[in-house]
Amino acid sequence: MKNSKDFFLVFIAAIILGALISMNFNFKGIQSYEQLNTTQYQNAVEERAILYTDIANLKENNSEIRQKFNDYTKNDTQKEKIVEDIKAQISDYGMFTGTKQVEGRGIILKINDGKTNVEEEGIDEVMSKLLHDSDMALVLNELRKAGAEAISVNNHRVVPWSGAVCAWAFIQFDDGTMESAPFNIYAIGDPEKLKAAILEDGSHVRELMLRKLYVEIDESDKITMPPTTANTNVKYMKTAEANK
Repeated sequence: MKNSKDFFLVFIAAIILGALISMNFNFKGIQSYEQLNTTQYQNAVEERAILYTDIANLKENNSEIRQKFNDYTKNDTQKEKIVEDIKAQISDYGMFTGTKQVEGRGIILKINDGKTNVEEEGIDEVMSKLLHDSDMALVLNELRKAGAEAISVNNHRVVPWSGAVCAWAFIQFDDGTMESAPFNIYAIGDPEKLKAAILEDGSHVRELMLRKLYVEIDESDKITMPPTTANTNVKYMKTAEANK
């Protein structure tokens, strides 16, 4: 009787073990595979494609860097090439950060306050015909978005960290310099693209025209901009180490 009972328990245990094995059960509590739904599978495929693209780009970039390094280390005469390349990079950085005088094709956006009559118009109507610091900021942003590579307001070179505030009848910038109306906003870039962007429906320049400010746009084959007078010293930020 006892043997029959033991046999029965072993039989039941064997059935349970077989069922667990057939369900791919992992006794450590982890399944050896995971069933993905359609969305998860599509996301996995897209992620894999992105990873393949990133790897290909890294390989290409690594190849270019290795080739450049080999060119530099072939012989001692390459040291002069290294110095020239560094100077060229510094010059490029100077153009983008505004520390160098630049020139190129672009547009000249002329903006002036509209004609007002304080005796006949209400204060709100008068104020709407004036260019404010918020208007200037929005116009500069539209030019940047449209692809302007360099911008200046009258004789003030606008740099990425430039800020503008109202100072009575002037627009004052972050370095304390002030510019007064009429404002000639110079933008170096593709003239047709810049002009089309700032004149499209919904643009802030269009709104200024509706508010009856004076707006004129001219294309120019050669615009010359002075270097910035803003402080370019970096005090608080530094290059981040990707693997840190």
